[in-house]
Amino acid sequence: MPQIMLTSAAVTQARQLFFEEGTPPNGLVHDAVWRSWKRCMEDGRNTGESMAFNPIRRNSVAGLLERNRQLIVASEPAILLLAKAMTGTGYGILLTDRDGVCLAVNGPIENCGNLLRQALRPGVDLSERAVGTNAMATAMAEGRPIGIFGGEHFFSQNETFQCVAAPIFDPQGTLVGSIDITRDAPGAQFGALSLMLDCAAAIETSLCLQTPAHITIGLNWRADANEKFSGVIVAFGKDGEVQAINRAARRFLGIGPISSGLRYQDLFLGNYAEFVDTIKASSHPTSMTLQSGLRLFAQPLFFTSPQVVTVRSRLGNEPVKKSTMPEFGDVDIQFSLQRAVRALGAELPVLIQGETGTGKEVAARALHANSAGCKGPFVAINCGAIPRDLIEGELFGYADGAYTGARRGGAKGKIEEANGGTLFLDEIGDMPIDLQTRLLRVLESREITRLGENTSRKLDIQLISATHQDLDTLVLEKRFRSDLYYRLNGMLLYLTPLRLRCGIFALIDELLREEEIDPIRLVADARSRLEDYDWPGNTRELRTALRFAKVMADDLAPILLCHLPDAVRTLKSISGLTPALTCMQSAVIPAKPLKELASEVITSALHDSKGNITNAAQQLGISRATLHRWLNKN
Repeated sequence: MPQIMLTSAAVTQARQLFFEEGTPPNGLVHDAVWRSWKRCMEDGRNTGESMAFNPIRRNSVAGLLERNRQLIVASEPAILLLAKAMTGTGYGILLTDRDGVCLAVNGPIENCGNLLRQALRPGVDLSERAVGTNAMATAMAEGRPIGIFGGEHFFSQNETFQCVAAPIFDPQGTLVGSIDITRDAPGAQFGALSLMLDCAAAIETSLCLQTPAHITIGLNWRADANEKFSGVIVAFGKDGEVQAINRAARRFLGIGPISSGLRYQDLFLGNYAEFVDTIKASSHPTSMTLQSGLRLFAQPLFFTSPQVVTVRSRLGNEPVKKSTMPEFGDVDIQFSLQRAVRALGAELPVLIQGETGTGKEVAARALHANSAGCKGPFVAINCGAIPRDLIEGELFGYADGAYTGARRGGAKGKIEEANGGTLFLDEIGDMPIDLQTRLLRVLESREITRLGENTSRKLDIQLISATHQDLDTLVLEKRFRSDLYYRLNGMLLYLTPLRLRCGIFALIDELLREEEIDPIRLVADARSRLEDYDWPGNTRELRTALRFAKVMADDLAPILLCHLPDAVRTLKSISGLTPALTCMQSAVIPAKPLKELASEVITSALHDSKGNITNAAQQLGISRATLHRWLNKN
């Protein structure tokens, strides 16, 4: 039954009956409230006594946050969404651990009164024993969402507070904390309980998805209810043991907290291994039958641990070491990466498309590392960075004496260097049209002939290409061969711009760890601003912003909103324009001749390397001989 906010007169009468006359206030306050009052009285507390919101010792806060790291990380996305829903309401938001100690806060705390500001601090003990009846403690004691309003608080000095909270349970059904909204002004509370229940459910789902598992599935009674599969989650180990189940799934299946011995066959009919094979092979929800005989449908959310794949070597039957995919901050990209690994294993080329800075080379290297060709070389070449008259020799190699200045004995090209591994052709859209014909011939025949030779060499390569351009448009404009496009596009892997990714917080945390920054240092409002910014430079710009924030903040101190770059903090791009205007502005700049652009790139590389030919060649991704030929000709 939904909780109804009682009138202040009823609460006043209930306090008089219970605290002054010792009579249970039946019907005047909710049973959960007077049960809490009773516990406070049994602890020897008095409603009129003075109390303080005391934090635990400062040197203990770090240990508190570390012990609850998983809960804090899982809660951050839900809390930020909650903060947006709470805009203008005057509520402060807080997360507690199972003991009622505050872990994190958000919302317009600066607009709250002094007493509430004292309460909304990480490390403050908000347990029932410390501060009397409150929504967080009562919700955890009752195991359900609850509101505590005005005089329902035990201590008289807290009667201005209006609080609504919901308990949070881990994937085994054990209480781990609570999520609460509190303000110090009266007003209607319509929808607050439902909102807190949804917020707690989102946190529990996040905790469930963090659990390493052989397979994680979503359940529904209907096969066509795709939008609801992700809310009811069960995770199994490799032998069918139940490793995680969220509250929605426990309610869905009608079971309580899971025991260590609960297995697939305890819940469902059939064989677990056969179920896994069926659901992996199916592109549609898979039918399952409960032990009760009721039929439902399952959809896979993760196979093995999230973002982890196992492959077998192309050089033999021995397993290749398990490798994890990098975090891209988007579930669709993570799934597409796993599909791309399978495509490479079937000798299908992969074409990666995305804006500059979205991580195309990172994705290509991850595909190589997780593929059957991971023991071979990974050879990358930027088709847009090599001068037009040198790219043929760079790609295909050349024989002894093929042209003036050719290396004695000839040299392998990049394609041949990748034999037994992976060739990554970056900015494939910039490849000259005549070389596209020769590349197509190599890909079709799996053989390569060096410049100046008649002998062909067999090739065994995995091919990954990438571009920021729209190749469909280039094909229509006759600037890219349609037959090569279809040959390269065995599978298209599209990397969405950062501004459109749904899991940016996971990416932020991954980049923070790579930069040796503890993710817990990044405070909630700074995270929120990172989410709101459009990131015209995508992941590259995000990494730079985090490095800047690290420098601006003191060692080990929290990273605040003021530590972010001005462009991010003010939600403007570096140029001061919106990303769309920046793109339009750059689109009308006259294009320079390719030779002039190549000269600028090479000059810049030589300047950066202080004239060192070897270092400049490595920076450009070409050989020393190629760079010498260009310098001699120009």
